[in-house]
Amino acid sequence: MSDLTPDELRALPLGRLLLHAHRRAQAASLAKLQAGGHGEIRLGHVPVITNLDPAGIRITDLAAKAGMTRQMAGRLVKELEASGYVSSRPDPNDQRAVIVALTDRGTAFLADAPAAMAAVDGDFAALLGADELARLRESLLRISAT
Repeated sequence: MSDLTPDELRALPLGRLLLHAHRRAQAASLAKLQAGGHGEIRLGHVPVITNLDPAGIRITDLAAKAGMTRQMAGRLVKELEASGYVSSRPDPNDQRAVIVALTDRGTAFLADAPAAMAAVDGDFAALLGADELARLRESLLRISAT
């Protein structure tokens, strides 16, 4: 998953190493979701899907929640709409604005995500062993709580 050698990874500052591990976990989770029937989803779509409100949300508000420009959010919404994960409609209060909401397929993606993440945790447990993974989890909890 990394284009760096093990020695190059060992030389990284802890923050960069954590970033590499995070990217590996994201990519592995996404691969499981894609294999499970969500082949059109890319990593860039995830912030859009996970920041949708159940009743729908304006694209401008979605962009702010997802930490991206309105133009990028609009592009990703169009891609997700073409794949059937979201729908969009004019805002009844402002015809210039668009409301985006999850479809049943988008809701299914969100329902499938926890199992994919749990499967990746299982892969990491197989790689590290349950005890080492538990120690890693505790260490990360301590770092995160500071």
